[in-house]
Amino acid sequence: MATDISMCSNALLLIGHDTISAFTDPGAGAKVASNLYTTTYENLLTLHRWRFASAKSSLSKLTATPLNEWTNAFSLPSGYLTAIKVYPNTDFEIYENKLYANTATIELDYIFKPDESRLPAYFVKLMEFHLATQFSIPVTDNSTKAEEYRTMYEDQLRRSKFVDSQARPNDAIVSSPFTEVR
Repeated sequence: MATDISMCSNALLLIGHDTISAFTDPGAGAKVASNLYTTTYENLLTLHRWRFASAKSSLSKLTATPLNEWTNAFSLPSGYLTAIKVYPNTDFEIYENKLYANTATIELDYIFKPDESRLPAYFVKLMEFHLATQFSIPVTDNSTKAEEYRTMYEDQLRRSKFVDSQARPNDAIVSSPFTEVR
């Protein structure tokens, strides 16, 4: 089971540093990990429509009427990172922790921040390589090592996206009279 500490500790081990048991451990490794982990994790979640980090929610309408062109405001779900799609399909904008739209009800597909214990193995390995890339220069001052792990990270990113895409069936190609004329 992955944790923030285990992924950071494994990344530090990959770059030749001692492992850590807490972000408060003494040394450069723990200090770098505690400062870079959260933003690295959240950023990586927003780079792709990860199926394990996708959710659906009916949003709660807020009582206050928004300013300007929008008629309704809705509260975004906790853990929300980025929107994928809204239902009904309508124009919307996000400001702060609210979604604005001109519809009375709205449902949202979105990316959220899952607990690390629920991450699939392919994403854990992706995080470890990405963290190793991030940690290499500040911890070891070795840009060659950072470049090696960046290459591993990019390769694992491609693999992870492929494996993750298998959680959603492919859409069938539907014949169309317009393409059949050709």
